[in-house]
Amino acid sequence: MLSEWQIRRDIVDIGKRIYDKDFVAATDGNISARLNDDRLLITARGCCLGQLKPDELILTDFNGNKLSGKGQPTGEVSMHITAYRERQDIYAAIHAHPPITTGFTVAGESLAQCIIPEVVLIFGTIPTTEYATISTDEGAEVIKKLIKNHDALILDRHGTLTVGSDLISAFYKLEKVEYCAKVTLTARQLGRVKTLSENEIEKLEDVRKKYGLKTKLSLCEQCGICKS
Repeated sequence: MLSEWQIRRDIVDIGKRIYDKDFVAATDGNISARLNDDRLLITARGCCLGQLKPDELILTDFNGNKLSGKGQPTGEVSMHITAYRERQDIYAAIHAHPPITTGFTVAGESLAQCIIPEVVLIFGTIPTTEYATISTDEGAEVIKKLIKNHDALILDRHGTLTVGSDLISAFYKLEKVEYCAKVTLTARQLGRVKTLSENEIEKLEDVRKKYGLKTKLSLCEQCGICKS
């Protein structure tokens, strides 16, 4: 079990990685980590993820009330809390604005297609939520059902939410989502997107079960793309 101080340092490290990879700009994005059943560490409103300091992080309860720290919790705190309430197995959540992924939603395009085997293996699919006004409780509402069965969500015109058993896991999933967006965009620019066959997807489902991954794939039911 990591100490609170180590978790604070890990949030700082992950924040710098996110910023250095251009997954956020300026003061965009937020990171949180669950300490226990009633305590949460989260980044402050208006902070830059590339310039975090351990003692500047905000400690809140699971009602979003500030317990300690400088400034106020991010305006997306309710979205983070909802993710933890719906998923007892996760201990970290990252909201970022990866530009290519975000561009897909601005264009009204989905990344839920079964294209890249590694992505299907890790995520099953990557659904896009309904639109929510930023820094309001609408963000919590639009992720509530989807987060139960997905470790990565694309927020309509507002970046991504990735969750994991720890901070590095949530970060790697963020990287993988943007990788998926880059490959999909490249394929479209080359003129053709080749999706996985039903047989190929069934084999990946078997691998997911073997690894003990969440496996409510039923992908066509999730996104409808393959049926269209």
